[in-house]
Amino acid sequence: MEEILKSTKMQLEILGYKTQKDEQERLEYLIDKQMSKILYTCGTEEIIKPLMYVITDKVCAEFLKNKLAQGQNIGINITDNVKDIKIGDISVTFPDNTTKEERLNLIITKLERNDFDYSPYSKMRW
Repeated sequence: MEEILKSTKMQLEILGYKTQKDEQERLEYLIDKQMSKILYTCGTEEIIKPLMYVITDKVCAEFLKNKLAQGQNIGINITDNVKDIKIGDISVTFPDNTTKEERLNLIITKLERNDFDYSPYSKMRW
């Protein structure tokens, strides 16, 4: 979990959000939650490296969504002149005339990875 926590903090920092010490417990909870979901979905007992990055992205998305839902300013400033962003294997291209909020929501949606295919990592259940 420590490796995922470190990569999650790094991913949030790349996005422009600096985590606070009092948020570590929340991040650990979200990591544990996502790990449990993926272990169940794949029918495995351990998380392999490629899935760690999926967990990192999903945790970042849920963390940012929770902050926004609470009305907190997350301090991520996406300027109007940015047309696309690439973070790891996540790429977002912004349509013309989108607001900063819409841009942030597009990034969060991509980080959620709802279209991720777990089948290559899954084991058959008998």
